[in-house]
This record gives sequence, C-alpha cells and structure tokens, in this order.
Amino acid sequence: MSTENKFGEHTLNEIVTAIREERVDERVMEQAAGRVWARVAESRAPAPLIGPEGVAQATAHQIRGCGDFQALMPAYLAHTLPEARRLLLQDHLVGCVACRHALEAARSGERSAKVNPLRIPERTGRSKQWGMAWALAAVLVTGVAIGLLGPERVFNRGQAEAVLQSADGRVDKISDSGTAALTAGQPITGNQEIRTARDSSAVVRLVDGTSVEMNQRADLWLSRGWRGTTIHLERGNIIVHAAEQGHGRLDVATRDCLVSVKGTIFAVDAGVKGSRVSVIRGEVQVAQGRKLHLLRPGQQLSTAASLTSVPVAQEVAWSRNSGEYVALLSEFGALHKQLEAIPSPASRYDSALLKMLPADTVLYAAIPNLGSSLAEANRIFQDRLQQSEVLQQWWKQKQASGDAQKVQEMIDRVRSFSDYVGDEIVIAMPAGHQSPLLLAEARRPDLGAFIQQQLSEISPNDKSAPVLISNPGAITTGGNERPLILIKNNILAVGTDAAQLQEIATLADHSASGGFASTPFYAAVQQAYQSGTEWLFCADVEQILSTSVLSIREPKGPGYEPFKDPNLGLVDMRYLVMESKDVDGKAQNRATLTFARDRRGVAAWLASPSPMGTLDFVSPQASFAVSFVAQEPRQIVQQMIGFIESDEPQASQDLADFESKTGVSLSDDLAASLGGEVTVALDGPVLPTPSWKLAVEVSDPMRLQTAVEKLVASYNQQPENKTGAITLTQQASGGRTFYELNMPQVTASSGIPAKLDYVFVDGYLLAAPSQALLLSSIQNREAGYTLTRSTNFTSQLPGDGYVNFSAVVYQNVGAMLAPIANILKSTSVLTPAQRQSIDAIRQNTAPSLVCAYGGPDTITIANTGSLFAAGFESFLGINRQGPLEILHVLREAKN
Repeated sequence: MSTENKFGEHTLNEIVTAIREERVDERVMEQAAGRVWARVAESRAPAPLIGPEGVAQATAHQIRGCGDFQALMPAYLAHTLPEARRLLLQDHLVGCVACRHALEAARSGERSAKVNPLRIPERTGRSKQWGMAWALAAVLVTGVAIGLLGPERVFNRGQAEAVLQSADGRVDKISDSGTAALTAGQPITGNQEIRTARDSSAVVRLVDGTSVEMNQRADLWLSRGWRGTTIHLERGNIIVHAAEQGHGRLDVATRDCLVSVKGTIFAVDAGVKGSRVSVIRGEVQVAQGRKLHLLRPGQQLSTAASLTSVPVAQEVAWSRNSGEYVALLSEFGALHKQLEAIPSPASRYDSALLKMLPADTVLYAAIPNLGSSLAEANRIFQDRLQQSEVLQQWWKQKQASGDAQKVQEMIDRVRSFSDYVGDEIVIAMPAGHQSPLLLAEARRPDLGAFIQQQLSEISPNDKSAPVLISNPGAITTGGNERPLILIKNNILAVGTDAAQLQEIATLADHSASGGFASTPFYAAVQQAYQSGTEWLFCADVEQILSTSVLSIREPKGPGYEPFKDPNLGLVDMRYLVMESKDVDGKAQNRATLTFARDRRGVAAWLASPSPMGTLDFVSPQASFAVSFVAQEPRQIVQQMIGFIESDEPQASQDLADFESKTGVSLSDDLAASLGGEVTVALDGPVLPTPSWKLAVEVSDPMRLQTAVEKLVASYNQQPENKTGAITLTQQASGGRTFYELNMPQVTASSGIPAKLDYVFVDGYLLAAPSQALLLSSIQNREAGYTLTRSTNFTSQLPGDGYVNFSAVVYQNVGAMLAPIANILKSTSVLTPAQRQSIDAIRQNTAPSLVCAYGGPDTITIANTGSLFAAGFESFLGINRQGPLEILHVLREAKN
C-alpha cells in the first residue's frame, strides 16, 4: 500500500504505528485523557442554573462536572469568584476545550450559547477523512490512558474515595435529601459531603493511604481527577497525614487557597476570616492568588492579615495525636540548635571565578564548600537519632519508604566530591539561557578521574547523563541537552552551552578576564566580597526585567506590567544582593535592593531609619511585634486613592459621596492626623483572648477623635444599622480619657475585634482589647520595662552602623508554647518519650529579629540567624543555618 491514499492522507496503520513509536510524556498523556473524560462528563452533567436575566449563576455548592464549572464563569469574569474556586476553574480550563469555548462565549456576550463537546461539524472529502483519523486517534489515546492508569482512575465517579476509619461522636453525610449518620467502616464516595458534629472528631482514610483527622464542625468533600485527589474543606480544622502520591498529588482546597503536597503532615484551618496552613513534617506548597508559598516544618501561613500567627503546637493541640506532633517538632528544634553550633566556613574576600563568567550574566550565587560541615551535621544527626525515641520512629518511616537511604547516598557523594574542589562553588545564569553554569577550582589533580568513575556508574542508555570533556577543541558548538563537564588548568566548569565552555577554557589557558569583568553588575558583586562573605546571591534585576515578560491581566487589564508601572516604583530596581556570613559565632544576613534613582511610588513608602517611640508600649514578654515608620501618611493615602481610581473611575465619586455623607476627609482628617509610625504587638496571654495592642503616632489627637466621632454618628444614622449601632463611650481615669468602641455588627465578618479600648498618650494613640491592658502598657513604658531594653531583643540585633530602624519584626513564641505544652503534658495520652520531647520546647525556643532600613535609593533587610527568620524558627524561635538546609537540598536533588 502506498504511503498516502488518493486524498493525500496517511493510512490508519501508519497513524497507529506513529502513535506507538512516539514517546509521549506522562503529563501530556494525562492532559489528553483528561480532556476526553471532561467531554464525557459534560454530556451527562446537569445544566447550569439560569438566573432571571438568563445568566448562569455560580450557586453550585459542589462541583461535579462541566455544567457546574460553567455556572461559575459569570462570577469568574466579574472577579467575584472565591479564590479557591477560581483556581479550580482555571485548572479545569487547561484540559477542557468545551469549557474554554463556553468561557469565550460568555466573555464575548454570547450568554445563551450552548456548547456540545461531542458535536462534530459536517465534513466532506479530505476534511471528513481527517476527522475520522483524529477520532480514532482519540480513542487510541483513551485506551492507552486506561491501560496505563487503570480504569479506576478514568471511570471513578460515584466510587468509594475514602472510608470513615474512626469516629468520636457524630459524623453526618450531607445530601440534597437531608443528613444521615455515618458510622465507622462505611465508605465515602466522591463528592459526598461529610461533617463532624459539635464535640466530635473523626479520621477519614483515603484510598491512597492518606488519613484526614477532622476536628469538631469540620465540613469537607472529596474529588479525584487526573492530577490526584482534592480535599475540599468548606470549613473547620483538619490534620492531613498525606501518603506518598507517586505520579499525582494531594490538594486541599479552601475558599481562598490551594494546598498541594506529595507526602507530609500538615494542618489546615478554614474559617470566616480566612485559612491558616501549618506544617508539621515535610513540605507544603500553598497557592494564594498568584502567589506561591513553600512551607517547611514549623512554618505557617495565614491568608488574611487579621489572622495572626499562632504556635503550630497550638494549632494541632486538639488532635488525638497532638503529643506525637509536638514531640516531633520539638525534636527537630533540638536538632536545629545543635546544628547551628557547627563552625561556619571562613569568609571569602575575593573570587578567582568571578572574572571568568559570561558578559551577560544576570544571576550569581556563591556558596562555600560544605563538605566538612555536612559530615559534622550528619554525625550530630546520627547521635541525636540514637538518643531520641521520637526521631527513631520517624526515621523508621523514612527507611521504609527508601528516603533515608537516598539521603545518605547523596551525603556520601557530596562529601566525597567536596574533597576535590576548592572553598567556593559559583553558579551563574547568563541571560537567555535555560540552564545555569557551574564553576569551581580543582583542589586535587585526580578530579577528572574521580568524576569519570562517578559517571561510569550511570547507565550508558541515560541520554541525560553528563559528559566529561578533556579537549576543549572537541566540544561541538551550540546548545546541548546533556551537561558538559570541562576541567582546564584547575578550573572545573559544568554547563550545556559549548560556546561558553570554550570561552572559559580559553580564559583558563591565559589566566585572563572575560567580558563580565567590565560590567556594572560585576562591580556590584565584587563590592559584596570586600567585607567578607560566606553565602552570596546577586541578581541584576534591571536586566532580568528588561528581557522578561512579566505581566498580569488583573486588575489593570491585559498586558499590564506591574514592574514597569512608575507609580509602584519597581521599574527603578537595579540590583539585589543577599549575603550571609558568620560574625562572632552568629550568622549575619543582609539583603539590599538597590534602585537606579531615588525611591518613588510604593517603594518610597518606607521612611528612612527613625526613633520608634511606639515600641516603648511593648513589654519584654511580647511574643510578636512589628513596627515601621512610613513616609507622609497623607501622601500615601492620596497615592492609594489614585491607584484605585485608575482601575475604577467610579471610585472617585464614591469617595466624594462618603466624605460628604460622613463629613470626614480621608486625607485631611484621618491621614493628616497621623505621624507615620505604627506598632502592632501580641503582648500577654494568647488564650482565651489574644492580648494584642496597637500604638500609632498621632500629630493631631483632637482632629482624629473628632473624625472618629463623626464616623460613628454617620454609621448609626443609616436605617439598616439601627439594630447594630456602634457605641462610643469615654471615661476619665488618672488624668487621661479612655475611650471604648463597641462594634457588634460591623465586625461580625471583617475580622476586626468587636470591642476595643483606646487612649491618647504623649502624642500616640494606644489601642487594646481592654482598659486593663492599656494601663499596664502605660505603666511599663513609664517604668522602662520595654521590649527594646530586653536581652531577648538586643541580643538579636544585627551588626551594622544604623542607630535606628525603618521597620522591625520581632518574634518569641516560647511564652505561648509553654502553656500549651503544659496542657498536653497533663493529658494521659503522651508517652514518656513525648513528654521528654515537649520539655525540650522551652530550652530550644529563642527570639528572632528582622530589621529593615530605607535609604535614598536602597532598601536593606538584616537579621541574625536564619535569613529573614522565615524558616522553622519563625514559629518555634529556633535559629537555622546552612548544614540542615543542605540536607534538604540534597534530598530534593536526589528525588
């Protein structure tokens, strides 16, 4: 048979052969099969609900098919769709052509368009035969997907996704026909909503081995797609012990975030104010809008500013396994404390590798050779493992999964490799390249033989394996998918661009400098070395932004590029330099963002360093405090109003109406009355009511108080607010006037406290949940019992030449953890090993402090210990340095 028929088309046999021989990526396979399933599912999905104007309403409580997704589209286009459902809809649109067509129809005004995903237009001649060929190909793809993934993953609707493993109290399954009790051992099907009652808890076990522990009044349902299983948490607190997911992943979707994991232990609390995610073990990725956050053990993320951080131990205290979780956290804390005592590598004041980089380098990272530190960290871990029963149980799980062996193998490999290279390893990224360039100095002449021996252990069929090249002239110019390893005159270079390696070989032969040495970015990197550094990361932000397409569609519309908006001031960013080094036994970290001109727009809101009188109202017992000095508040408010008006022209009229109705000018009466300095703190008991306090610098107290009274009066004059009126009362005491503001209805869903007390003190407004807390704060200030004079604060100050700060963030959660630990210890469910581990909490918690400084054309952030205090110690007060982080990096590299 000829290769083509009379219509010029390939035969069915050739199509089948081509499909068989083509290597299809698993992700592509899943997406293709997902589209087929989406079409089948839509053909039997219920029609979307139609409102009085013929517009589909986003009222679906559960999403069961394309019909429900299409019902969400009007709210999606109107930007009113809850965040979690927006993420789910966008994910569905990637694989569903029918819903993409429906979205385009809705976007263009064709609200009543009906989309039939199985409808095939009439074809004749060649088009008809091509349609038949593609239809057969789709059938083949579906068959291959079923064969590879199993029919249970393709046709799993209505099948059991989980089982109720145990229940303490009542657990109900919710349906359109009502509620019914669910007993232990009963299956839970996909899209079946379940809810725990008051004073009840339950454990749900998914088919993949994941267990979900539900606290009282928790409400969730499950769905399974091509990417894995999703736990839709409507409300309540759950702790997820995620099993290893293999090819898929496990998601937890709340109304405002999406949590994704492969295998770990974490808690999610979804409520009216927002969601809070806490990690106990492993890693968790949280998507909140367009922001992605990576959380590690002990870290926590809240989706709303009104949700302050709480100790992870408090977040899981309700669990029947809380002792195990807290014990594991405290053991990791003790391990961190031992690891930070490992001597750091010596500071480096120059780099012989810097001058050999390509002229278009935009990213530069220099890390120390951690071979000896890694070996010491491994020894400490093994010693701790022998002493801790809690760690032994955790490590046995790692051994059973094979992770322990992988980590040990990588440690051994890196430890061996470190003996052959110098004190520094440089990683650079030239502009326009997809892979980095690695450079190091060879310490031993047999480095080539060592690398060759390591490469010999790799399968010869591995087409991605590196290639060791001894003769630079033998390098084929052009890009390569396989890494190329070059050793020339004691210089080790690894990359995929042959031309770059040839240039490095030439420079190594003549001990010359390359084009990078003549660039301004080189000068910025070289300056970072002058005061000594151990870890160094530099980015030419100006060049990166000029060659990258960084745009968002909302709220400015298609093509809006925030980094080029002069109102934000980010267009002026030039260099970012992050460095870390050991000074007198403490890690000193600093990150400096340099601008090409004086800061403007939002970038200029942070004022220059200044004395902070509001911090004097915070006592040494505080567990958290953030303080900052802003530029002229009136100017900031006017800029914010301008931002809003540029997106919503109606906002200008709305603001004018508000000011006319209330008699209060947002800029002239409120903002102009403030001085620009603000402090927020948690200072006192957390339970049952958090002892928060707010201190604000005020330039005109009488004007501000008059504005508050007008706002209260205006609110109470509205007819709809008569039943929930705001009350403002005052009481004179000790020569001061104390005000009490009660807002029962206003704060029901806003996250603002329903009651607050405030007083004006020496040019400051001080607010708190009670008058007693106001009085104690004033007394502490007068007695000099302040946070800034405490050892916990001063011992964490970074070493620099600044007398004051532009902003400061302080954390010391040991005081909050201790009562919780005592409660757990009083229960009878803890083992002796867990009790011993909980005792270590107080010993292994320490404060952390981050300072920020605003310069004319710079913003600098500095701290001691972990960089930005954003790791495990942020919530348990334990500092972390490089060695343990390297263990994590090695594991990820191996996986």
